[in-house]
Order: sequence, then structure tokens, then C-alpha cells
Amino acid sequence: MKNMMDRLKSISMVQILAVLLIILGLAIMIPKGRGMFEFYKEARFARENNFQAGNVSPDLLRPWMSIRYISVAYAVPQKYLFDASGIRPGLETSMVSLSRLNNQLHLGQVNGSPALIGTVRQAILAYRASPIATGLIEHYVSDWMTVQYIANSTGLSADAIFQQINVPAEGNANKPITYLSETIGYQGGPKALVAAIQKVVDTQSTPAAQPTEPAKP
Repeated sequence: MKNMMDRLKSISMVQILAVLLIILGLAIMIPKGRGMFEFYKEARFARENNFQAGNVSPDLLRPWMSIRYISVAYAVPQKYLFDASGIRPGLETSMVSLSRLNNQLHLGQVNGSPALIGTVRQAILAYRASPIATGLIEHYVSDWMTVQYIANSTGLSADAIFQQINVPAEGNANKPITYLSETIGYQGGPKALVAAIQKVVDTQSTPAAQPTEPAKP
């Protein structure tokens, strides 16, 4: 015990600070590393299943997907998915996986999968049968959105948005704005493209694009 105490006393403040910095660095890097892995998985799955072509099959829903990821992939407004699922909107419900959200809500399993997957699948089918412009629940355009998602949420035409921002519509409606900006070499990058689309939304949204109750799946 005495030897251990002597060793602890011999550790300098510099060494202690170095250890603390290492621990702090790990605390920062581990979540970032996990986030990068999740992003890579999401992007790879979208690429392998050609999400940018649109009309994604509801059979491709997976437990690791979040409401936000699904809303963009299927171009269904987040508000619609939240309302149809009976879930309170927020970052804590938008960004977590369906599996985790299902556990938090104690919804149980159906045929070996989170029950929430079936609910979301039915909501997507109901939306496609009877689309509703709910408005952007986020209240502003963001670089993770696609033009089709923005159009469906606001009630604007995707073609009209593309015409206003002077970007070709063909093959671009279901690309996230960040990726779209890179592929077309948009001047000013994603930030400028977001601003251009936001201007269209601000000036051309109509009362018909205001939030309404979704059709029940």
C-alpha cells in the first residue's frame, strides 16, 4: 500500500493532465466514430438499393433506420410519420433507430421485428395513396433533405423548385442537398443551395401547404 501511495505521489501534474486529455479525447472520438459508422451504413444501403431513383420499397425498412432517415428515403414528411405513428416529434425521436424507439415506447415485437416498423410501413403506403402537405416540421430547409422531400412537405412541385433554382430535375429529386450540390458543382456549395431552395419555399408556399391531419394507415 505504501509503495502504491509513493508511486501516486511521484506522478507529476503534467502526466495527470496528459491522462485526462487522453480520456477526454476518447470520450469525444468514440461517439464521433460511431456516428461516422452509422453514416457509412446508411449511405451504403441507400446506394445499394438505388434510393435516388425514388419509389423505395417499404420492404426495405430496417430496425436501424431513424424516422428522419425514412422520411427522406421515402419522401414522406416527418410530421406525417410522427402523427400516423402517434409519436411526439423531437430530436430524441427523430434521430434514434426504430429499434431503440420501439423499445423506449414498449411496443413489442411482431413477427420478430419491432412493431414500429409495421406501423411506419403502413404510414408510407397510406401517404402514397393519399399524399398530404403537412409543412416542414423542421421549419426550415436543411442540407440532409431532398428536393422531393421538401416538395412533398410543402405542397410545392419538385419541378417548380428545380426550375426556380436553375438545376436540372432529371435524376436529382431524391438526392440529399449536400450530395446534389457536389454532383452538379453548385456555386457556393450546399449552403448556397439550401439558401436558394429556402427562398423558393418562403416565397411560393401556399395555405394549402399548411399542416393538416394525415390519413390514418
